[in-house]
Amino acid sequence: MNQDRIRIRLAVQEDMTAIMSVFAQARAAIAALGIDQWQDGYPTEAHIGADIEKGYAYVLCTGGTVQGYFAMISEPEPTYARIYDGAWLTDGAYTTVHRVAMSDALRGKGGAAEAMRYVISRTLRAGVPAVRIDTHEGNLRMRKFLEKQGFSPCGTIYLTSGASRIAFELDLRPTLQKAPTVLYEDRNILICEKPVGQPSQPDPAHADGSDLLSRIASWRTACGYSPEIYLVHRLDTATGGAIVYAKDRDSAARLGGMVVGKQIGKQYLAVVHGTTQAEGRMDDYLYHDKAKNKAFVVDSARKGVKQASLRYRTLAQNGECSFVEVTLETGRTHQIRAQFSHAGHPLLGDGKYGSREKGCTTALWATCLCVTHPKTGQPVEVQSKPPKTYPWNCFDI
Repeated sequence: MNQDRIRIRLAVQEDMTAIMSVFAQARAAIAALGIDQWQDGYPTEAHIGADIEKGYAYVLCTGGTVQGYFAMISEPEPTYARIYDGAWLTDGAYTTVHRVAMSDALRGKGGAAEAMRYVISRTLRAGVPAVRIDTHEGNLRMRKFLEKQGFSPCGTIYLTSGASRIAFELDLRPTLQKAPTVLYEDRNILICEKPVGQPSQPDPAHADGSDLLSRIASWRTACGYSPEIYLVHRLDTATGGAIVYAKDRDSAARLGGMVVGKQIGKQYLAVVHGTTQAEGRMDDYLYHDKAKNKAFVVDSARKGVKQASLRYRTLAQNGECSFVEVTLETGRTHQIRAQFSHAGHPLLGDGKYGSREKGCTTALWATCLCVTHPKTGQPVEVQSKPPKTYPWNCFDI
């Protein structure tokens, strides 16, 4: 049986006969191993009916036939309140998995693994940091399976009947920490907040999957989504803030056309050395030296030189530096950094362009992004604020 054909869905009352048949087969398989788990008739139709009524019951189907069952519960499990001879790995919210059963046709053929992937992906989507489950001490097959899935044995819990069970937990906190900060998402586009120091896409210096594009793809895979994701534009590694990605080829093509046509609105916040005018405009010719990865303002147009234009307004000043809002009219590599440096106002922390400030990274943040949705044609605008660290905390943002 090909596990790719397994379909998981919420169970309904009409599935009851098929579900109880699955449990009868699972109960017989457990009995053959000399284990007394479920041999008292548990779970009954009443247990399954309660699962279905609460929206906890799921079935695994192949060819339209119910071949497996599990309950995925978002409420705290009362018998997990106390654990003996050990401790839980986490203290917060968790998903509980109960009553995992496979038919003879599905047992040992990937059904349980498919069910667990489903549970884990939904738990991650909900931002819940752990999954818990328990099993009979003698059910070595289930214990081995859980450990293979990344679960750790944590101790012993006792059922309301007094029977003991080995408790397992999967700590999802390390995976959740890798989740991108999502500012807006629908079926076509994803707008995230890029951290400072993280590349927008893979590059020779970051070929280990630490870039944001790879991080998003990895996260989507963990959550059970398609990893398909496309770069639309980029932010410098030193720049944080809002960046848009496409989730399908057609949207990527349309958004790419908007980038070329300068139809994506971008505003940045920056902290620069010196005292800037209340507002101003910069129009320069920029040459990007790829070998040095640095942009230079030059006197005239020539091969490799591009026109660069921006507007800015000063939001605040403190005598030593200025807090400015920048609106790009063109999108050139290192444009803001190079133009402000040329004007005598390098960005704080930007050593490449003349700053001697060592107490921060380059003070540049993509604060506002406005795009026309590639499918609906409606405007989508997001805001992103820089962190409350130096030098941003010198101003009331």
